Amino acid sequence: MQNKELQEKYNLTKDEFWEVRSGNWVISHSACEKIASIEGIFFSKPEVHLTTFGLGLIGEAWKQGKQINTIWATGEAGPDNVKMSGKYYWAMAEKRLKDRLTLKLIEAFGIYSEEEADDFKKE
Repeated sequence: MQNKELQEKYNLTKDEFWEVRSGNWVISHSACEKIASIEGIFFSKPEVHLTTFGLGLIGEAWKQGKQINTIWATGEAGPDNVKMSGKYYWAMAEKRLKDRLTLKLIEAFGIYSEEEADDFKKE
């Protein structure tokens, strides 16, 4: 799914979907949650992996009514990739995991969640 299709299909606003650097499109976490709800996406309880770099989650998701296998992805957070104050590693890992699964299931390849990198945040 291309950026314009995504924007139109889910009625995304400029606060939910924007371009950073030429050609890189970013979607907000709240928009990913909205899409998951609209599409009937379900998430399994993730496996937790504590590592030397921080926290890693591995989880699965599936889309109601779609005849595909369950897909999986990872979400990670640690001192090297979470710069916000408070260091909410668990919340960040969960957001990254769910956003990645949602975008994979709707086939929005090349679209990134705002939670992927600090420089993706809306200015």
